[in-house]
Amino acid sequence: MAKFWYFLIFITLTVRAQENAARNLSPSLRECYDNKYLLERDNRLPHTLNTFIAILRKIENTEGLNMDLRSLSVALLHRFRQDGIAPNPAIPNQDGISPFAPIAHQFYRFAQTLRLIPGDALTFPNNSITDVERCTLHFMLSSSIEIFQRGDETKVCRLADTYRYPRDIKNNDKAMIKNTANDVETLSSDEIKSMTNGRNEGNNVTVDPNSRYPEVPPNHPDSARYRGTEPLSLSECPVENGVVKTPWGTTSFGLVLAGIAAATQPETTRLPELLSADVLKKNNSDVMDRSLENKWLATLAGDLAEVALRQGPKNKDIKLNVGLNGHWNSTALPRWYFLNSNSNYEMTTAEIRGDLDGLILANETGKWYSRIPNLRLSQIFDMYYSPVGFFDSSIRACNRRTLFTSVAPNETLVAQTYSASILLEDLAHATLEYPIIEKLSVQAVNELVKYVPSSMNKDLSCTDTDKLCSFNQMSVDLTIILDTNWEFSIIKPILAHLLENININQFNSNFTLINGRDGTPMINSTSNILDFHAYNSSHYYGNSTRGFDLAKSLKELEAYLKNKLNAERARGVGGARSDIVLIVPYISDISKNDKQYCLQTILRIREYIPDTIILFMASSKDPWSDLVQNHMTDLFSISTSIGKDTEEALEPITNIVSRMKQVPKRLFNSQCGSDYISSGSLNSYDDYIVPNGISFYKLHPNYFFNHNTAIVKIQGSESDNLVVCSSRAPLYANATESSKSCASISNDVHSITVSCADATFIRDCPPLYISVASNSTSISYKCTDPRVCKIPTMIKYTISYENMVCANEAIRFTFNISILMIVLVVLNM
Repeated sequence: MAKFWYFLIFITLTVRAQENAARNLSPSLRECYDNKYLLERDNRLPHTLNTFIAILRKIENTEGLNMDLRSLSVALLHRFRQDGIAPNPAIPNQDGISPFAPIAHQFYRFAQTLRLIPGDALTFPNNSITDVERCTLHFMLSSSIEIFQRGDETKVCRLADTYRYPRDIKNNDKAMIKNTANDVETLSSDEIKSMTNGRNEGNNVTVDPNSRYPEVPPNHPDSARYRGTEPLSLSECPVENGVVKTPWGTTSFGLVLAGIAAATQPETTRLPELLSADVLKKNNSDVMDRSLENKWLATLAGDLAEVALRQGPKNKDIKLNVGLNGHWNSTALPRWYFLNSNSNYEMTTAEIRGDLDGLILANETGKWYSRIPNLRLSQIFDMYYSPVGFFDSSIRACNRRTLFTSVAPNETLVAQTYSASILLEDLAHATLEYPIIEKLSVQAVNELVKYVPSSMNKDLSCTDTDKLCSFNQMSVDLTIILDTNWEFSIIKPILAHLLENININQFNSNFTLINGRDGTPMINSTSNILDFHAYNSSHYYGNSTRGFDLAKSLKELEAYLKNKLNAERARGVGGARSDIVLIVPYISDISKNDKQYCLQTILRIREYIPDTIILFMASSKDPWSDLVQNHMTDLFSISTSIGKDTEEALEPITNIVSRMKQVPKRLFNSQCGSDYISSGSLNSYDDYIVPNGISFYKLHPNYFFNHNTAIVKIQGSESDNLVVCSSRAPLYANATESSKSCASISNDVHSITVSCADATFIRDCPPLYISVASNSTSISYKCTDPRVCKIPTMIKYTISYENMVCANEAIRFTFNISILMIVLVVLNM
């Protein structure tokens, strides 16, 4: 056991550069534990894939940031990840004393990993993200298990996705005390004293262990005995930290990050260079000839070694266990991940996913990093955890089980696990002969080989992924008008689930939240999901007027939409995201007069801003059916009562998202604005599409209503193959419209002619619908501008126009009346 501490002390020799490799809570992470607001996880951001990627993008977009993929991934690993942090419930928070320290078993493997992925976070821009975002990122990346009773087990341990009410931090120490718990990494007093023996003289250790560690560590059971108490009992459903909810299963992202970081600076180290002097004195030839790769220690081999060493000596006649599942407290706002058992958590299912994903990406990242030096960390996560794949449709999260045997051949996996087990052998809390360590390593590997194909088959498959995603690129400018009679605790998960599913980011969608009482913005237009999650109950109840005045809100909306059209004319853009308004009443009635006024306003919006689609989501459909264009497709029902935050309860949101996907992007004449008076130049519109993706567009007849023929041109880029289709009827993904006309283009131009023929009114002239699809099978990575390129494989194309006009039925009618009046005046003179 003394060796356990010896290696940790060896790590502290580089404590300034690798502060989170020391056996103390990293100074840069103290804010997450000393600040009670940040410590309460219900105040931090939800652990979703979109939140994680949004934080990465925010860092990467920091002005003046000079960090490439290698430096950023290593800096994040050293700045935000510190495994094994656990509290001592017997020690209260005091000035200069924190009960939190990296004292659990996960820390040792992590500290050794940092030896093989050296670096620091000295140049990381701490102010690039907020304190809430910093602490959220830390808890997303740092593995630990909160094993002690919390007092909420009767609420959260029974059913998956049961909401967990915020705990009272002040009462953390009041867990029940009854059974002895031996699952915590602890040291005896003798082991502490043995640290003074100064072992491993050959490695020039100059740090006195007792100068860093007390004679009895804070989490040692002796501390409780000295106080006349028994150790705390274990929770029936411990909380796992360092995990993120993804569509392909909960995953330990710290392991994925470590795999990527290892790939940017691959290192294979001879085992003797990592071992202490007394181990080398044994002169074991088997050990002398072995080596360890950093990507393996950081992923599968590291966790398998923990299983072999911690479970093996205890379970003589019982098989080793890998894989432990759990459930989130919330579907929409996941912050608590409860494990289904309080034993054998050395390699949870989330860690298996993280290990596999980290190893897969470690094998792939190196070659792409050398080809694309400006490859971003956020792009790696975005491609791998998506239907697209990391430069290859087979390299994606949905395919991890299939890739397991190819990225982790059994022979290599056993050899690396054995090497890792020798390095981490002090985790065994026993003295093991090397043949025993090798035997346990083989057993751990065998259990993993059986577990991955048999017990992870409920993860979303690639077939189901493709069906669900359909590669239709969501691109929405969403305005939400919210009745502020909603209780915040009810409406926030509803809106969170909606925004999580419409791709809120700088490349896809944005949203604006409007107060339904007075029409003022509650959250200004943003393409960052972090802005929504930062909006809390204090903002909602403290800064917003309560109530719902739809008539006033629609009046403000009309002005807002007109200003947006004028702003687009000022910028000279010829296309934009689809324009959708979602109105969310809490009340279930509206007066006759108000309804009539609202209907008139909505009809006016349809005339002047015809591309805007208005949807309603309410507890009762009947009062609002007259205000939507199609009550079958544009009106949705949602419960206003407090219920379980589950997939079933949020099913209406899924239906709304499906409806939004059917709304095409807008194409328009950049000269028109809201007054439809031609001004400025007729500009083109550049857009981008992912491989095998498809985008839909709509050009309203307001922009080609004349007796001439307007022309829309789609220009491909270089050799990427695109399929362009057009129709006067709506186009949908996976549909076979008989009226559409299609053509394949690469570097050439496809022209589409469109007119209103002999239509008398604009309303009699159908819009032009266009789809652009990529069926490219070649790997292209020419999209390098981080402002417009979500991922490097995006394909650029340009949409341009000829003979476009600015026409509007209401304006034309007003103009005709004015001409008639002038004629009548002239005739009467």
